Amino acid sequence: MALYYSPMEPKRTLPPWKTGLLFGAISLILVAGFGLTPIETGDDWRIFYDTSRRIWVGAPLYQPPTGYYNAPWLAVLLAPLTLLPVRWGWAALTVANLLIALILARRWQTGLVQPILALLSPAMVYIALHGQVDALVLGGLLLPTEWWVLAGLTKPQAALGLVFGVPRRVWLRAAVLTGVILVVSLLWFGNWPLEVVRVPGEIMRSTRNLWLGLWPFQVPVGVALILFGIRRRDTRLLVAASPFLVPYAAMSSLLGVWLALASYLKDWEAALVWGCWWGAVLYRYFVP
Repeated sequence: MALYYSPMEPKRTLPPWKTGLLFGAISLILVAGFGLTPIETGDDWRIFYDTSRRIWVGAPLYQPPTGYYNAPWLAVLLAPLTLLPVRWGWAALTVANLLIALILARRWQTGLVQPILALLSPAMVYIALHGQVDALVLGGLLLPTEWWVLAGLTKPQAALGLVFGVPRRVWLRAAVLTGVILVVSLLWFGNWPLEVVRVPGEIMRSTRNLWLGLWPFQVPVGVALILFGIRRRDTRLLVAASPFLVPYAAMSSLLGVWLALASYLKDWEAALVWGCWWGAVLYRYFVP
């Protein structure tokens, strides 16, 4: 009997059902952990929660205003979480964000250091504390490419660059799918694009906006990343371009940028940038 692993021997892996069971158990433990913590559920999550609950009663999604300015299918996606109490819905959303971020980090990065840095990044902490959905939207990367246009429209500052990554061979399917969803959403929710673009000026002028005082001078950076991404057929660059193309982006919008650009770095380089990022956050919010 061999006492060591031979490269010729197949690796032992868990059956798919056991892997799924283990994954589900870990997810439930994490949800319970977040649900029982004293951390506040986040102001953004309360907006998502109150808006998505309207799906169940057939109430207008955008009137009276709740502060929700995303595509309506995001509210439909989040609606099942509103069947839970607000805290437990936030806990489930937080775990979903963490797991999707981890999957994307492992997809683009090797080893364990960079995925850990992604989960502990300022963007991920912001997502958890405020109850944001950026990692959930970036999960559109895991769907077939014909869904990428819808993912990009769901939250442009997180995933707009994906629109430029749809391969030519699936343009027709992507156009049909997007067109059908748009028509259904217009019939269901009315002229929601007009409601979305009516974002109050105070949101654009809030201190959360990374581009406050900079818009539109950051746009050329996004355009350059899009062109590089198309030329190199590199989805990472397309994702990194997303927040630079829009007039509003918060800290959470940088998750895709970090996941993408960190994958080009060595572990020690990524750790150095991560430390500088946290240093900038501490200086911005804690140094008088």
